[in-house]
Amino acid sequence: MSLAIGTAITLSLFGLGYLAAEMQAETLSYALYWQAWVMYMLLPCKTLGISREFLCESMTAARITFFAGIPVGILIYSAVTYLVLRLRRRALPPSA
Repeated sequence: MSLAIGTAITLSLFGLGYLAAEMQAETLSYALYWQAWVMYMLLPCKTLGISREFLCESMTAARITFFAGIPVGILIYSAVTYLVLRLRRRALPPSA
């Protein structure tokens, strides 16, 4: 059950992040699909002087990182869901 919930959350946030990027809301897009952004920041990229833009967008590693955010998100959100469900189950009184 937690795997299904984690998958649904990840795919929903991925879709919302894509829509936000299409509407030029890059910061919101990064916040919604944060796991790919974190992995993207770990790539060894060069910056362009004053603008601080990253040059990784055409790299194969950047594309792999973008799509690798989906299984990473599924794992993270599934683990969090599992913990929440487990704690919730412990907090409920035993049924007679």
